[in-house]
Amino acid sequence: MRPVDRNVRILLAPRLGAALLAALVAVPAAAAPTLYDRLGGEPAMTRIARALIERTATFHQTARSFADTDLDQISTSLAVQLCDLTGGPCTYAGDSMRDVHAGHGITQSELYGMVELLEDVLREQGIGLREKNELLALLAPMKRDVVER
Repeated sequence: MRPVDRNVRILLAPRLGAALLAALVAVPAAAAPTLYDRLGGEPAMTRIARALIERTATFHQTARSFADTDLDQISTSLAVQLCDLTGGPCTYAGDSMRDVHAGHGITQSELYGMVELLEDVLREQGIGLREKNELLALLAPMKRDVVER
C-alpha cells in the first residue's frame, strides 16, 4: 500500500465511523404494530363489531338487551370504540359504558354470554390467541360499568 493511501485511510476512518453512527441514530426504530394493526385495522373492527352485535341481538341469553335498538348504530359505535381501545386512529366520543348500559339490568351471565360470542367471532375472523387475549384484557374492566348488581 502506498503511504498516501494509508494516510487517507487514517484520516477518513474516524469520519466514516462518525457518519455511520449518525446515520444509524437518525433512523427511528420501527414502531411495533398496534393491536389495531395486528387485528386487521378498520375493516376488521367493522367486521368484528357487526358480527358480534348481530349475534348478540339474536342469542337467547342476550337478545332482550337489544330489543328496540338501532343495531347499525350500535355496531358502528362499537367499531369506533374497538378502534380506539386497540391503538387505532379513532377517538371514541360516545357515551360511557356506564351510561349506555344503565337501567338495562344486564346480568353477569348475559355479559359472559356476549364474551363467548365475541370469542367465537374472533376465532372465525382468524384472530390469533395473543390478539384475542389482549383485546379481552382491554374490554374486561368494562364489566363493572355494564353489569348491574
